[in-house]
Amino acid sequence: MKKVSIISQCEQLIREVINGFALKDIKIPFQEYISVALKFKKSNDWNQMCSLLDLLGDTEDAKENFEKYGITGPTKFKDNGEMYLRLYGILNSIYLQKSAIIEFLELVNIKEKNELKNILNQTKILQIRHIAGAHTLDFNSNGIITSHQIAQQSLESGIIKTLDSHGNFLEFDLHLLISDFNKIANEIIIKGAEKFISTVFKASKEKKSSFSNKLNLIKLQFEGHWVIDTGDLQNPIIVKFPK
Repeated sequence: MKKVSIISQCEQLIREVINGFALKDIKIPFQEYISVALKFKKSNDWNQMCSLLDLLGDTEDAKENFEKYGITGPTKFKDNGEMYLRLYGILNSIYLQKSAIIEFLELVNIKEKNELKNILNQTKILQIRHIAGAHTLDFNSNGIITSHQIAQQSLESGIIKTLDSHGNFLEFDLHLLISDFNKIANEIIIKGAEKFISTVFKASKEKKSSFSNKLNLIKLQFEGHWVIDTGDLQNPIIVKFPK
């Protein structure tokens, strides 16, 4: 059975919260109603929420494909063009997912949003994205503009090697850096989901408790424990491992 990622589980949980309101029979314009129900500051925040949730799901699919097939793709034919497409694709997917998470932090107005945004922006996978997927010819390193060359022979291994215009070599293990990004992104999206649930259900302790319990099961998985769905939310099987 396919393991569902932490980010995908959080995305689905957020959608479940929203659907509880969106499917109701209402007498006022929907955007006006949903903005009040979800405690948004602006009516356009609803459109932002829909966009970022779609983006979270789409980019998570891209990451899972890369984790499964690497930079050479599922066919395993050596094709430099496909490897460059997959390199640029995975790097931009990470960047887009980072942007979606930051937008979610803005919408839920979490107290430590600036600190969390800085942590995400400083992940090393974004450095290689800027070097190899966005600013290859004009990368700004501490005020010094450098250009970079990607060693084509390094593509197939997934360990990307570059040489900048000052003769400095850099090496990046994509799978390791994406794994590091995931750990940070998972923790942050859980914090954002926690704030969203707390805000939306501030006046409903029962619903807040129900969704908080679901989020706690996701947290346990993030912490490395096994959670086995028994069909009874109150009594899942939890196998805890010592840290």
